[in-house]
Amino acid sequence: MNLTNLEQLKLAPKITACFVDLDNTLWAGILAEGQKPQLFNTRLEVLKKLHNKGIQIYIISKNDESDVDKAFSELKLDKSFFTWVTANWQPKFINIENLIRICEIRPETAIFIDDNLFELNEVKQKISALNILEAENIDFVLSLPAIIGKKEQSQIEIEERKNRYRTAIKTELFKDKFKGSDVEFYRKLKRSISFGQVPADNLDRATRLLVETHRLNFSPGKFSDYEKAKEYIHQRFNKGEKVYAITASEGEYSLGLTGVLIVQYNENTAIITDGSFSCGIIGRDFEPKTLLVLIDKLKKENIDNLNINFILTATNIRLKEIVEGIGFTIKQKKVDKNGNLQLVYFLNIKDYKITENYDWITVSDKAPTFEYVGHPYVIKFFDNYIKPLFAKDIKILNLGSARGEVLGLLQANVRDDFYKFLNDKGVIYTKVDMEYYPDEKNLVANAEDLSEIIGDNSQDIVMAIELLEHAQRPWLIISEMTRVCKKNGYIFISAPSFNYAKHEYPIDLWRFGPKTLRDIFDNQDYKILHLEIEGDPAIPRRVMIMVKKIGDSPLEVELPIGKIDNERGLTVFD
Repeated sequence: MNLTNLEQLKLAPKITACFVDLDNTLWAGILAEGQKPQLFNTRLEVLKKLHNKGIQIYIISKNDESDVDKAFSELKLDKSFFTWVTANWQPKFINIENLIRICEIRPETAIFIDDNLFELNEVKQKISALNILEAENIDFVLSLPAIIGKKEQSQIEIEERKNRYRTAIKTELFKDKFKGSDVEFYRKLKRSISFGQVPADNLDRATRLLVETHRLNFSPGKFSDYEKAKEYIHQRFNKGEKVYAITASEGEYSLGLTGVLIVQYNENTAIITDGSFSCGIIGRDFEPKTLLVLIDKLKKENIDNLNINFILTATNIRLKEIVEGIGFTIKQKKVDKNGNLQLVYFLNIKDYKITENYDWITVSDKAPTFEYVGHPYVIKFFDNYIKPLFAKDIKILNLGSARGEVLGLLQANVRDDFYKFLNDKGVIYTKVDMEYYPDEKNLVANAEDLSEIIGDNSQDIVMAIELLEHAQRPWLIISEMTRVCKKNGYIFISAPSFNYAKHEYPIDLWRFGPKTLRDIFDNQDYKILHLEIEGDPAIPRRVMIMVKKIGDSPLEVELPIGKIDNERGLTVFD
């Protein structure tokens, strides 16, 4: 491989896609010559690592599609692992060009991997900005700064993103064969959206969309810092502004979370202050349909006017076209200190008459569904400090989280890995919850009194993960934790703090600051090992504490006098 190509690849600021050959690249052997393929497992592992970071993997192969399907079956390769598999006898650069166009991939953010230098050079000549890499150097990809700095994503997010590209490709293929009007064609696609408010526990997910999506972001650059963005969203939520989510589907594919809008209410006027639509839905009419759904909702709430604020850039100019196409007019424009054009668009909802309803997109009666992936900070704290303590025959008691939602265990792959880890370690893992979940085989009890089911000094690790805020008497739960914990055992508590939004299920009564938890365990029989907060130190969103019980005595916990947050109906402890 030409060293120039490797140096160019090192400088790539971002990698979003890989186009990968099959014969003598992913497997040894040439199908068309009747050779039996032998999988290069190490190369597949590289692709899996890229896949887990959200990189789209496309197969580009000169073969008959039936031969490729047969080889996948023989090698037990899951075809759905790849975003798309293209197998035909066209020049590879044509297939790559088509995918780049349909999926709106910037060539400089993609890599073509092949064993054949002729194929690599031909593609490079035709698509000069595309990065190329010889198959034997595939490990090199993992050393790229653009890959090292990229975080792993949840399997849910990965599948939703793949589905957005798959539907775009399927639509293109279907359109080439379809005979009929455009409207008939759109109806055949079976597009649908769900629109509704984001629950407090999913504000993190909404924040990620605002931070990661740039093409149709109402406030480009405003949400570049994830932590600051999360603080901002929680503050807006706590002030009574509404955060709306849009999830979309096309045919059998769920496209997941595709839009977020933050709406401020001011008497008879609503204002979209911030928002974003996923670039994966551009050109499919989901954006104008969403705004029409919001307009209809506001009209039913007797809101007369809707303003939309956004900063116009070359990247998000499509937003201008969308709002003007619906009927919004410019109310105000000004240039900010950074030279950006700030626009305020206005629509009189009271007298508004729809000119185009986009009725080929149906609106579901169901609220947007979020696949809950847990709380990243709690998972990180747990992985860093609690999980390393797991060992053979130790007893772990998990209170109030039988299903392990906060640790991300609602995701099948995460759940499988976690319970395999417990089994391999030989851990005795007991779960207690107010409800019985047959799949969990948990004990049913109120964690405020475990005396009938859990003995004194019997547990090596006792955990209450996002439980205390939901209890009538959280001080009793902490007392029980200290009772059942063995000497030299550990206690782990995570709880929402001052700036965490109210979430009613089942009840939500309390907020805990780091001082209160620290003071509870300021006792000669207990040693605080780790205390961390999430968010701004002055107004944290969450507090996490790990304590070692070094003496014999349980605590009789009393909480200090709290402050009443009348607006949210919460009692807050420092």
